[in-house]
Amino acid sequence: MLQSSADKACNVLVKKVRYLKDVRKITKMMNGKLIYSWLKWPCGEFFSLNYKL
Repeated sequence: MLQSSADKACNVLVKKVRYLKDVRKITKMMNGKLIYSWLKWPCGEFFSLNYKL
């Protein structure tokens, strides 16, 4: 009985850790994309303005 509950607790912990790792990966990807778009947008605006002038 004790063994099975310990195994369950272990499985839950492992799942939580994996989930957290996935969330971190996703947030890193999202942040990367956001930063990239934020950098790309002003540069694009800047260059298009200069191009028009």
